Amino acid sequence: MSMENEEVCNKSIKLNAVLNIFRQCCHIVFPLITYPYISRILGSSNLGRYSFADSIVQYFLILASLGIPTYAIREGARLRSEKGRLEQLSAQLFTLSLLSLTISILLLSGITWCVPRIRREGMLIFILAFNIVFNIIGRDWVNTIYEDFLYISIRFITFQFFALVCTLLFVKCTDDYLKYAIICMMANSGGYLVNLFYSKKYLPIRLTKNIGMQKHLKPVLYLFCITVTISIYVKSDITVLGFLSTDSEVGIYTLASKIYTIIKSVLNAVITVTLPRISYYLGDMQFDNYNKLIRKIRQVLYTVVFPTIIGVFCLSSDIMLLLGGKEYQSGYKALAILCLALFFSVFGGFYSQAILIPNREEKYFFKITLISAIMNVLLNIVIIPFTGIEGAAFTTVIAEIFVLFACRKKAKNYVDMVGSKGSIEIGFGCIAIAFICFTCRMLITQLLFRVIVCILASVIIYGLILLIGGNPIAIICIRKRVWRPFQSLCKLKKLK
Repeated sequence: MSMENEEVCNKSIKLNAVLNIFRQCCHIVFPLITYPYISRILGSSNLGRYSFADSIVQYFLILASLGIPTYAIREGARLRSEKGRLEQLSAQLFTLSLLSLTISILLLSGITWCVPRIRREGMLIFILAFNIVFNIIGRDWVNTIYEDFLYISIRFITFQFFALVCTLLFVKCTDDYLKYAIICMMANSGGYLVNLFYSKKYLPIRLTKNIGMQKHLKPVLYLFCITVTISIYVKSDITVLGFLSTDSEVGIYTLASKIYTIIKSVLNAVITVTLPRISYYLGDMQFDNYNKLIRKIRQVLYTVVFPTIIGVFCLSSDIMLLLGGKEYQSGYKALAILCLALFFSVFGGFYSQAILIPNREEKYFFKITLISAIMNVLLNIVIIPFTGIEGAAFTTVIAEIFVLFACRKKAKNYVDMVGSKGSIEIGFGCIAIAFICFTCRMLITQLLFRVIVCILASVIIYGLILLIGGNPIAIICIRKRVWRPFQSLCKLKKLK
């Protein structure tokens, strides 16, 4: 094993998880500051226009990516101990990325010109399209292969802070939605531009005539198709709303969907940071370590997902009012429905990303996501005209349910689906959270203070119930993050 690879392997998964969760928490903190401001300044209509344009651009970003980031992480992690082969893989995938980028930009230009509804947002799409270019050339997958989550976190926080400051300084009225789009584009593109140079620390930037099309194209296309279909069933609600409903409704639903997406990203951070290690264990045939890691991830997810769902469901109205104001409060029903999708989405992601994809079951997962995407689009088209944003949220729940059960069925072939320890105290903890939220809504009238009290009280009480019930995750956290540092401090005082 090379020195570089040994260094990567010695990196703590726990530290990476903390860093990634911290980064994902920043996904909450920054929107908590910017979204209440932006939603009020731009209004639901212009926020809806921005969201519709962004949803269109995201489809072409997926086309430009071509499934390469996921494929690069999976295969690159397997080759960390073989620097020459990894550099060759990097050159091949970077060249292929530039080809797909060119095709994507040409197609986006053509569709924007030909479709009147999309052409109406032509300037927004032009601005946001820069994200496609810099995302592709930035090679962010290189950092993930080497588990450099510290750099990823610092870079993200820096550029998000830049976006926050610029938003508060320059977005002052309803017509400033183009300025907001420019700021968002600069924050995203700036991070990837910096990474273009930083990533050379690990792998050189090279083009090659030998793309390895025969070897790479099939798995890459499978992953691309998976990403496309996932994007369709995740984003089709906003896109269909953009065609069938008003800009205002799109804006209201965007806020609810944004909250849902942020929470899902934070929960998925537990899975994301382990993907390189999972691929490494499988590539090195360390199956015992792989199964131990899978069981640990599953246990952590059980511990954090259920209380999150209960808390957000109970506070959905308060959250919409706090972040968007009265203009957006009508979207609380959509947010409450989307909360139900959290469980199915997170665990569906667990079975697919941690089990199926690392075990090269792209073909099966593609079939599942394709069926789900078709189902979601058809349901959106049928339901949205009658039920509006609540119907859009409901179709998301149905899609996520289907993906979860289909992925779980296949995952049984690779890991034992043992029951989760500590499920009783988790259940009691969730009941306690619901009671706390209900009581606070009855007794506390000030909105911000009520939400803060609900969150803090829920975290404390839930944690205590887990400890009393002997939940292994809670015990490990207390032992490693509180008790051991306390013991070290006591030993240090004795030495003095």
